[in-house]
Amino acid sequence: MKHLYLFTMIYLIMFTANSQETITISGYDGTATTIDATSNVNQTITIVFEDADIVQNFYTENRASIFMYGGLDTDAGGFQGAPDFGDLSSQPELLLTDGDSATAPNTYNITINLAQFYSSIPNGTTVYGFNFLFQNEFGGGGNNQSADLYINLVDAPKDDTLGIASFNKNNFVSFIGNELVVSSASGDLDLSVYDNLGRAIKTLSIANSESGQKIDLGLQKGQIYIVKVNGETQSKTLKFISM
Repeated sequence: MKHLYLFTMIYLIMFTANSQETITISGYDGTATTIDATSNVNQTITIVFEDADIVQNFYTENRASIFMYGGLDTDAGGFQGAPDFGDLSSQPELLLTDGDSATAPNTYNITINLAQFYSSIPNGTTVYGFNFLFQNEFGGGGNNQSADLYINLVDAPKDDTLGIASFNKNNFVSFIGNELVVSSASGDLDLSVYDNLGRAIKTLSIANSESGQKIDLGLQKGQIYIVKVNGETQSKTLKFISM
């Protein structure tokens, strides 16, 4: 019974730590909102925004997408790393998901890693939350933008390397999506896969690897993995978030 309890607790901790969080702002009515998250700045999250009145509070009628102006909340204040308010090309774009932009409500979403997107904030900076608002393509002001919104993240030092595939300079293998791609042939390959707590979860051997070969590791989506690849003449360690 004790072993079963311990296994259950480990499983729950792993599931909570690795699952991708969806943060939903539903029935937006023009008021400022704070949402408590279970993720920190380094974890990929999905933000869903539902505009209840698509004309008065925030004008999204017939808008296939909206833009998210925001920045990180640090000891230096809110909206750190935010781009110019009028530069829509530098702002994350949320796409309509309900298929009918002419009828309320309009729902939009985006999947984003805040640590990677706000790369101008130095790694090691403690991030407490995410300040943001939505705007349409008409430049903000009035009902062309939402009220200020805030996601209260779990406090953590920013570390944007969690989503970067490679620690080493050699590039004989890389990740594209969830597939390991062999860029240059290296004979037989031995792969070891670890979770973000450093526990080995899978090993795999590839005989006579070829340039351009794609290897599906069958990993669960929305989780952080470390993959060690040993070839006959090269080796590489990669860390990535499966998508």
